Amino acid sequence: MFFSPTLAYLNRRPDVTVSLLCLTTGNHDKLGDVRKKELVKSAVTFGLTPDSVIIVDDQYLPDSPTKVWNLALVAKTVEAVAVAGDVDTIFTFDQRGVSGHQNHIAAYMGVKHMALTSQRFKFQKINVYALESVGLARKFSSILDTLFAYGMSVTGTNNRMFVADLGAYSQGIQAMLMHESQLVWFRKLYLVFSRYMFINTYTKVN
Repeated sequence: MFFSPTLAYLNRRPDVTVSLLCLTTGNHDKLGDVRKKELVKSAVTFGLTPDSVIIVDDQYLPDSPTKVWNLALVAKTVEAVAVAGDVDTIFTFDQRGVSGHQNHIAAYMGVKHMALTSQRFKFQKINVYALESVGLARKFSSILDTLFAYGMSVTGTNNRMFVADLGAYSQGIQAMLMHESQLVWFRKLYLVFSRYMFINTYTKVN
């Protein structure tokens, strides 16, 4: 749900092949099988194919807001997928993980470790971009946050920004509605007030 504008934009480009990697099955509430299916249906709303959604089922990468993942395992897992898919660019979380979720933070740390230390990518560069975490006021300022984000976009060539148009925003809503098991009241408010439904801003990691 955080990467909606990015997925909508990239999948419209005929020169880009998009894959979605999820490092856990989402089994924190013992609903892993349900949430895997929901994720695939959500991805399809953006135009991805089911086989372009890769969900890792590893007991050492549990869906948990408190358990810290092994960063070497994250790096190894992501590297294997990146090499197999001939990936040249990765969009992931930043060091604050948008919501502060431990799994999000570990994903960033592991991908950063991979990008900076992997021998495979020493000569064949892979670009990694981290989704900007913002303060509470900006996080729930809806489309108004574009005013702040445009200022950031001109401060450096290593920044990237994706802004959802009406069609992309609609796709984001439909994608979120596919996650029925997680559609509690505050996530319905998220659809209206979260800046991540309208804009994604990134900084380059490597």
